[in-house]
Amino acid sequence: MAINAELKRNLEILKKRFGQNDDIIFYSFTYGDDECDACLLYIDGLTENKLLAQYIISPMQAAGKKQEDGSEEPLSAISFGYHHTQLSSLKDVEADIFSGKSVLLADGCGEALSFETETFKMRDIEEPPSELLERGPRVGFVEKLRTNTALLREQAGDPNLLIKEITLGKRTKKKIAVAYIRDIAPDYVVKEVFKRLDSIVIDHIPESGTIEQLIEDNTYSIFPTILSTERPDRVIGSLFEGRVSIIVDGTPFVLLVPATVDEFIHSPDDYYQRWIPVSLLRMLRYTSILITIYLPGLYISLVTFHVGLLPTRMAITIAGSRLNVPFPPFVEAFIMIFTIELIREAGLRLPKPIGQTIGLIGGVVIGQAAVQANIVSAMMVIVVSITALASFTAPSYAYNFPLRIIRIFSMISSAVLGLYGLIMCHLLVIGHIMRLKSFGQDYIIPIMTQPGQDLKDTVVRLPTRFLKRQPTRKATKDKIKQR
Repeated sequence: MAINAELKRNLEILKKRFGQNDDIIFYSFTYGDDECDACLLYIDGLTENKLLAQYIISPMQAAGKKQEDGSEEPLSAISFGYHHTQLSSLKDVEADIFSGKSVLLADGCGEALSFETETFKMRDIEEPPSELLERGPRVGFVEKLRTNTALLREQAGDPNLLIKEITLGKRTKKKIAVAYIRDIAPDYVVKEVFKRLDSIVIDHIPESGTIEQLIEDNTYSIFPTILSTERPDRVIGSLFEGRVSIIVDGTPFVLLVPATVDEFIHSPDDYYQRWIPVSLLRMLRYTSILITIYLPGLYISLVTFHVGLLPTRMAITIAGSRLNVPFPPFVEAFIMIFTIELIREAGLRLPKPIGQTIGLIGGVVIGQAAVQANIVSAMMVIVVSITALASFTAPSYAYNFPLRIIRIFSMISSAVLGLYGLIMCHLLVIGHIMRLKSFGQDYIIPIMTQPGQDLKDTVVRLPTRFLKRQPTRKATKDKIKQR
């Protein structure tokens, strides 16, 4: 509905819509020589009252004089000294009010002015606790969209960085910012991002995780195909490699697309240190992932079906440790892994000091008691402990969940078919990953078809001087990184 020139009629409609809310203020006042009526609408608590008095009400009362033809000076001609936009419909008025802005309506004026006078208590910019680095910027995103886009502008310093905003949500209007480097990001990726965002029809978007689930390529896959991060430096590095970031107002987690397997394993500080230690650390991470997935299954298959493959002394030691254990190896492993998952979940939900105590004491006490009670063998405790430690080496917490799920399937297949089941599980996982795509790009690097440049920054990282070109799989417009 368009804004009527009669103020009284506009207020009647707006009060019917949300006039029963006690925190929505209808502040009426007069201005000009003829004391024309005006009304300022805002939500108490979301607006800075000093700004209203200084930059809106005072300039109106100082201006608003009659023009030569006897008519009042229009609102758009008044110099408020504060950023504002013009609104032409009551629907826009309602949307701006509930987003924390102040809206000014005046009698005899068929438009409204919206002022960005919202004030939100925002936490300080600090290093994100979920992505701690040994070396790198100690800066993380916050819950304010404009602050996050300003962080990208400050660190990028590239005029080709485009930030386009859209609004999603039928009931609660949530601002979404899409950022990309215009002369690097592939056009088909940018178009696909906006296409998927425009297809979202939902009442409320509480967090960026909701958008991630609505735009991901394969909903039924256990592997995440969209990377989320709280670090501006990681977003900047990804933008200069041709990716697109999606920033949601109200959350510090920014989405990056497309995403590949190696990006969930790499850490931002891999590029801040020399290539030799970084390469060794990356090989350690990849090895830890294999340990996380396959070590319990390998132990179960060897102890249950293929004892002859073990060295004689090791076989005797394992048999001696399992002498009084009443359960088969699979049940042992399942009991220990289930217990570790309980301790991990309890540690996350409890207050931080208590959670750390529960994790340390719970693991030691329960493990020792289980061995003494002959519920599990000592060797199984060692295997499961190494597996649990290896699972924490993945920098991305979201990528830890599929590894834990695959571990359970590898244990089941090993308990049924031995090494043949373990190999079959491995082939199924590789086949599934090879089929996955993220916004039109391969989820895993096709090593056989694209050797060379793409392999310089995967399992190992060659010296920075050798990384002169963009990865070919990214299909970026600008192929050169170092000139």
